Amino acid sequence: MLESRYWEHLPAGDSILPGRAHLRSDAPVLNLDGTWEFRYGLRADGSDLGQPAPIEVPGQWQLQGYGKPIYTNIVYPIPLDPPLTPDQNPTGHYRRTVELPPEWAERVRAGDRVRVRLQGADSVAKVWINDVDVGTTTGSRLTNEFDVTDALELGTATQTIDIRVHQWSVNTYVEDQDMWWLSGLFRSVDLLLRPVSGIDDVTVRADYEPATGEGILSFSATGDDGASVDATLRIPELDLTLSADTETSIAGLEPWSDETPRLYDATISNDVEQVTLRVGFRRVEIVGDMLRVNGQRVVLRGVNRHEFDPVIGRTQSAENQLADVLLMKRHNINAVRTSHYPPQHDFLDLCDEYGLFVVAEGDFETHGFHHGWDPAARAIAPSDDPAWESTLVERTERFVQRDKNHPSIIIFSIGNESATGRCVTAMAHAIKNLDAKRPVLYEQDYSCEYVDIYSLMYTSVADSETIARGQETTEIARARHGHDEIRADLQERRNSLPFLWIEYAHAMGNGAGNLREYVELTRRYPRMQGGFIWEWIDHGIATTDAQGNAIYGYGGDFGEEYHDANFVADGLVFPDRTPSPALFDAKHAYSPIELDVAIQHDDGAVTAERSAKVSVTNHHAFTSTAHLAFEVTYDLGQTWTELPIEPIDPGASASLTLRVPDTAPSVRVCARTRDETAWARAGHVIVEQDATVSANVVPSRHHIVARREPLVRAEDVELGPARFDPSTGDLRELGGLPIGGWGVDLWRAPIDNERARTRVNLEERWKALGLHHTASRLIAVALDGDDLVIDQVVGTAGTTLRFAHHQRWSADGEAVRVRGSLIPNAAWPDDLPLARIGLTFNLPATAKRIDYLGYGPYETYPDTGYGNVFGNHTATLDELQTPYVFPQENGNRAGVVDARIILTNGDSSEAIGHTGLRITSEPGIGLAVRPWSTGELDRAAHHGALVPDGRTWVTLSCALHGVGSAACGPEPLPEYTLHARPVTYDLTFSVV
Repeated sequence: MLESRYWEHLPAGDSILPGRAHLRSDAPVLNLDGTWEFRYGLRADGSDLGQPAPIEVPGQWQLQGYGKPIYTNIVYPIPLDPPLTPDQNPTGHYRRTVELPPEWAERVRAGDRVRVRLQGADSVAKVWINDVDVGTTTGSRLTNEFDVTDALELGTATQTIDIRVHQWSVNTYVEDQDMWWLSGLFRSVDLLLRPVSGIDDVTVRADYEPATGEGILSFSATGDDGASVDATLRIPELDLTLSADTETSIAGLEPWSDETPRLYDATISNDVEQVTLRVGFRRVEIVGDMLRVNGQRVVLRGVNRHEFDPVIGRTQSAENQLADVLLMKRHNINAVRTSHYPPQHDFLDLCDEYGLFVVAEGDFETHGFHHGWDPAARAIAPSDDPAWESTLVERTERFVQRDKNHPSIIIFSIGNESATGRCVTAMAHAIKNLDAKRPVLYEQDYSCEYVDIYSLMYTSVADSETIARGQETTEIARARHGHDEIRADLQERRNSLPFLWIEYAHAMGNGAGNLREYVELTRRYPRMQGGFIWEWIDHGIATTDAQGNAIYGYGGDFGEEYHDANFVADGLVFPDRTPSPALFDAKHAYSPIELDVAIQHDDGAVTAERSAKVSVTNHHAFTSTAHLAFEVTYDLGQTWTELPIEPIDPGASASLTLRVPDTAPSVRVCARTRDETAWARAGHVIVEQDATVSANVVPSRHHIVARREPLVRAEDVELGPARFDPSTGDLRELGGLPIGGWGVDLWRAPIDNERARTRVNLEERWKALGLHHTASRLIAVALDGDDLVIDQVVGTAGTTLRFAHHQRWSADGEAVRVRGSLIPNAAWPDDLPLARIGLTFNLPATAKRIDYLGYGPYETYPDTGYGNVFGNHTATLDELQTPYVFPQENGNRAGVVDARIILTNGDSSEAIGHTGLRITSEPGIGLAVRPWSTGELDRAAHHGALVPDGRTWVTLSCALHGVGSAACGPEPLPEYTLHARPVTYDLTFSVV
């Protein structure tokens, strides 16, 4: 069958039919998904293909027992020698027979044509029908159609289809897209019977005039030869009938937007074929430095979305696509960038239906040519090589043509991280020629020569504000990107365009920090149109480790020689689509309703009264708040009362003052949906915000009464229910409950943003200074009346770095209180952030439940946890852990003023005679409770490999370093950066 090395040809692809819209037609279709015969080998010429075995289509062969997944972020797994590929080129050969319905043969004889459609084949596929070569694909995530009519054997109903797919090809060089390298027929394969004189393609133009409220509708239809065909469009709901290539205005219709995704069912038909689609009327335009939809400035509260499933990889199911859309809508996300390729086509149908703005991106990235030390790689990059131009333009046109009729698509992006050059410029102009109504985006056009929107990745808040003000000079831009290619003559143009963060707030592991500050810029500066968090989902593949533990695998877990480890696990949801804490942060920061609750004191009154000012701002672009109910609670959520807030128009604000009951610990306000929506039940919380009333936050705190005197003995020091080691000053027992490992804690298992493989690399610096192995030295144990005073020095190995630890203990018969301080010496480096300043200890049994009064229900760090509220929360020990794919610091609950750690009822807790420990704190402290030590958390490579050790490990944080986005983006802002500084704490312990 093989006549040439087609997988290396430029121009790429052969006999592909022109791109067209993915239409739902009444013309016959045979879906070929299911079980195919499959042979696998390591040579592209097929000389070593193995024995036939069954395989499922759609799917990737690496996830069905052939070869291995490979993850690289930037570096290609093959040598850079375009368009050539290595001799070892994993290859899969698919075969199946197809029974053609009898009427197909009759219709073909009458002039109808048959096509094979491959919706996704990675990275190149060659197709034969009955051993006749019918074509070769280009664009792994593009639809490829071939006319196979002449290869059919009409005398028999049975046809044989062969598809040979190669992992590496000429396409590989332009598809380096920060994801698993997975191969095969991963989207559907179909046979289409195309009627002669049928409707091969449709282009619908559904505009909206906001000044008059009119829709403007036209459409064109073409046949398989590209010529216009007569057709009629009908929208029964509008009592509308329209002929092709004419235009009409429609009064009184409802426009489409992310907030009100109004669609009208339409048919387009002629004598031989009818297609159906859903029409949304909307206008996208750039006015000055603002992107507008339907005449209103919009802010894209977005996320980048790769297609992924932990079991079936990039293959998409209807269930996981819908799950993604519903999760996005429920968490106030209103926009998605299809990074970095066109998605499964029906995902866009869901965006149309449920209301998500889409930046649709082409199947194009050449990042590995432009990264690293090798200047020769840049010189042979496809982006400026004329040999690639026709291929890249053709691929771009096919991507636009497939998805052009979706109202959700408001911007086209040619691709990602591929530098600039003649091919990139030609691709941008090709989009404009096909669709002049949608803006074109490409982040690496830093000069803004041909794009309509200025966009950047991972820009700091400070640099973003410079851009927001239109004050970014050419010199500033050149310094940021490290080269002089940015054109000075386009500075004014660049500063006058709308701006998007095409990627920001890198959500890898415990992150992303300071999202709120970015969102605030969009509210202060009109040209800041929002952005897209990187990214939606952790690409962890469900597998097992050598010990049989169920884990999510990442780069290196499948024996790859070259990989980028867990950089593929950087999403707002875990691989199984369980939300991570970062998704709840995004929900709060992205809320279209901004709540502010401020406690006020009437100090002029004889008896000071508390009140709360509640301010509500509506950041919707199109809808008032009439669909929302605003409620308040003064008792930590036990009872709610609706607030008398009249509907607030888009962009407007309202406020009211509330009298706060004297006993209220906090004032919490929330906005909920009044009625059920397509994506949420009635009562769904859009946003909550609270403010604590400081004098009442610990109404049940145990106070020390009937003070006990310390008793000093040779073997221990007794103070009420507590026992201390007289040689170290450490707490050893509390009311018969053994306390292990008591001491100062300056360490945390580094998060992904701090790991040695990142550019910040705090992990190496922290470990070099011994923060993970501190040692204490007792200065004195002294009595001061009824108080026990303990002074220690805590230092790190091999350094002069020290903290002076002063503790003053007091007790009664039931509780012990410690007021402490930690004061650093002058040796600490000014430029070194610390991980934590706090205390740690462990309990001799496993915790069954933790009840706490503080901020929850999710983890909080200095620059995260926006959506948490102060209240009473209950969680199991497992629920307090955040199961990041790569284990790291997690689970801190902030502002905890009262906590009860309830131990299991097993033998260990019965032996110690207590069910748990109570901790109260004033004014509040960070609390993490774990079934494993920080050291074990640091050592483990997968969450599934963490094994509880039977103890309960408690960490109390007086101060913590922020999390930032430094695995790819900025470090924590200065206000969230922890340097060595004095801290104090006030804790009371008792057994329960």
